[in-house]
Amino acid sequence: MLLGRGPECARIDRLLAALRQGAGGALVLSGEAGIGKTALLDYARDHSGGLRVPAVSGAEAETSFPLAALERLLTVMPAHAAPAPRALRGSAEREIPDPEDRFAVGAEFLRTLTAAACSTPLLVLVDDAQWLDRPTLDAVVFVARRLRTERIGILVATREPRGPAGLETSVVRGLDDVAAGQLLAAVLGRRLPDDVVSAAAAQVGGNPSALVELAGTLSADELAGTRPLRLPVRAGTAATGIFGTRIAALDGATRHALQVAAVAADDGLPVVSAVLTDLGIDRRALAALEDAGLASFGGGRLSFPHPLIRSAAVCDLSPTRRRALHRAVADRLTDPARQDRRAWHLTEATLAPDEDTARELEQSARLTSERRGCAAVAVVMEQAAAFSADEPGTARRLCAAADAARRAGRSTTALRLLDRSEDHTTDPELRAVGASIRGRVELHTGAACVARRLWETSAADLGPARGAHLLALAAEGALVCGEPEGALRLARRAIRAAPPRDTDTALLGTFVIGSALSMSGNTSDGVRWLQDAEALARSGADADVEWVLLAELGAVAWHGEDGDPRRVLEPLVHRLRAEGAWGQLPLALYVTALTDSRLGRLHSGRRAATEAVELAARTGELLVLCAALGCLAELEAQLGDEQACRTHAAQSLRIRERIGPGEMHRDALDALGLLELSLNRPDRALSLLQEANRRPFGGADDLLLTRASSADLIEAYVRTGREIPDAVREQLRLLPDLGLPDALGALVCRARALIGDDAECNAWFTRALHLHARSPSPFDTARTALCFGERLRRAGRRRDAREHLEAAFVAFRHIGARTWAAQAATELGAVGRPVDGSAPAAGHRLTPQELQVARLAAHGGTNREIAEELFLSVKTIEMHLGRLYRKLGVRSRTQLANYLHDNVLA
Repeated sequence: MLLGRGPECARIDRLLAALRQGAGGALVLSGEAGIGKTALLDYARDHSGGLRVPAVSGAEAETSFPLAALERLLTVMPAHAAPAPRALRGSAEREIPDPEDRFAVGAEFLRTLTAAACSTPLLVLVDDAQWLDRPTLDAVVFVARRLRTERIGILVATREPRGPAGLETSVVRGLDDVAAGQLLAAVLGRRLPDDVVSAAAAQVGGNPSALVELAGTLSADELAGTRPLRLPVRAGTAATGIFGTRIAALDGATRHALQVAAVAADDGLPVVSAVLTDLGIDRRALAALEDAGLASFGGGRLSFPHPLIRSAAVCDLSPTRRRALHRAVADRLTDPARQDRRAWHLTEATLAPDEDTARELEQSARLTSERRGCAAVAVVMEQAAAFSADEPGTARRLCAAADAARRAGRSTTALRLLDRSEDHTTDPELRAVGASIRGRVELHTGAACVARRLWETSAADLGPARGAHLLALAAEGALVCGEPEGALRLARRAIRAAPPRDTDTALLGTFVIGSALSMSGNTSDGVRWLQDAEALARSGADADVEWVLLAELGAVAWHGEDGDPRRVLEPLVHRLRAEGAWGQLPLALYVTALTDSRLGRLHSGRRAATEAVELAARTGELLVLCAALGCLAELEAQLGDEQACRTHAAQSLRIRERIGPGEMHRDALDALGLLELSLNRPDRALSLLQEANRRPFGGADDLLLTRASSADLIEAYVRTGREIPDAVREQLRLLPDLGLPDALGALVCRARALIGDDAECNAWFTRALHLHARSPSPFDTARTALCFGERLRRAGRRRDAREHLEAAFVAFRHIGARTWAAQAATELGAVGRPVDGSAPAAGHRLTPQELQVARLAAHGGTNREIAEELFLSVKTIEMHLGRLYRKLGVRSRTQLANYLHDNVLA
């Protein structure tokens, strides 16, 4: 029986009862070391009859190794449970797991636990959670927040003062005087005076572990109260002192065995035993440790009754002896799958710079990249730099660490590492590598002009051929700053100077030239260059993922994209998630959202844009954040969500004010102009769309028809009755003869139809619809049909108008564009075909999560696969499928797929 723990035990009993009744739940026990959290976990285990109880404890030495604790937990899962996905398999199977993705890992961990709990409820015990590596803790918390009906319970003990947000936390406090007296009496076999108990409890804060250890060290005078207690001030200090005394009483072999166990406990009992053999220590010393109560070996695993035993075991080791033990352990870790543990021990074993150790760490970084993502690579490479034997090696490895940190979205860390790298080298080429990384950090955190100057200066230091890529980067910086002429000059120089097979420079330079030409009004040439960039990105060449994403952005944003970019984007998004490349994922999600907007996948696009915004805000990627907020606002303008559109567009424009002149804010202006058109406020739309389509650094009337929103600008002029400037009319007159891609050509034809007389508008609208059919874009097609129907109605051709207005209404309803559907409904009423424009189609009554489940099911995903993708349990997926089947009136996945396809939701 636990003393003084009635409330905590009662709460654990409720959790156990709920598990036996088929409900899940989680509880966090928070308190200082030795306060009794482990005893409460033991209480739960002792009262868990009928449950399976896998357990894991955090290890201080593993906190910097992502997923290490989760891998250990999986080795004690029930043998009949479904095999863990690759991302959760580790040393137990000697298989290299997938790279870190905290969301995917959480979902896979939930699936593994759910499979294990199918036949028998599962109670997962997690001790010393303050020492869990972060990804393991994230996975545990991820699952704990989602437990409802999965017959899974999670009980977590931690020293952190507050448990994770969203989880019930019970703070385990010190024993009161009554409970402390009972505990001391049980240990000593006699009752102590109240003042002695109160003094002891006060000195150790009621810490039961310290009280138990203290009981055997008190003198008769102290026990009788005739002499003041000589106690340490804090429980941690007391425990360390007491364990130190017990350790000192061991014979030499047993004490050495404890020291080896303390150093290598996280590597497993076989490694500890092997090291003992190597050092000539009889393995029977381990049994002596267990007899002394300083270690236990239940289930073939090494553990310590108190975490401070490990610290006490090595506190009196000389530095030389400690390094020797780490070296001995490293020598035993020869399995390539444990390269990261070997490298860690080598760092602890090495006193001075050592190139062999640095190389080991560099190899570990490659393994870490495959297993645990960019952030972990940055940590390991920084360690490798610290052990480098020469300045160039130090600088090179710090650069590599900085690049990994940049890709992980840790800009401040990347800049710090680059500063250190520059202190170790004067080599122009290595400094240029650092400049390339630094500039990309500056660019994405909103300092595009700073990045441009840095790249241009560094390129000049290297000369034409070696500085070609830096010139291409400088061209990108000029483009983002809104300087198309400077961008053109730099990009052309870069392409001319680039050596053969320099794919990155060719791709980036080509994209910049195409974008700059388009921004300058040379639309036809710009589109051709952008198409070349897209072709180069898809040619299979090994190009930087960022340049591939820019090529896809150009394809979608500037010329409409005649194919489906999702075939390229979806694998890229998956890859970046798998690599933990949180610094690059927002750009990929932004391009995905923009693509979905063009393809009429408005709800899917809104989800992608929302995630892009959240990630970019978290990582400080201001450039992408500005653009993603604008894209999100544009999707909301299409969907008819006025308040959200205005909020996100305003946020995008505020960021533009912070980062200075540039182009990324134009998405927000496009969105607001589109919103005002949907609300029949053309005067407001006109001023916004004029700003969105103004030449960079141009005057108030210096407009360029180069963007998709240029068609909206013409529509705003027409609806306000304002005179269209002659220069704009001339541009519009020339555009149809420039051989533009179908998607862009259709918008140009719609604009020509809007300004044409009755005799020619029919031909232009018909041509626009023909081009739309060749490059499907449901929203744009419906907009053209709506404009055509309105024009025909005003011309008195009601029957002809009805056909196009009905097509527009159906299309808007199908993709969820509520406000636009209402416009089409109003026009249909005017031609004698009233419809209900307020009620959304059934598919758009689905919740966002139901829509995700529907799409994945329609694409052939099993319930288990869908659960993994959405980080939910299989039972939750089954519930969602049942609801959406009823909402849509379908009975099979085939019917579901047909419904989504027919309603442009697939």
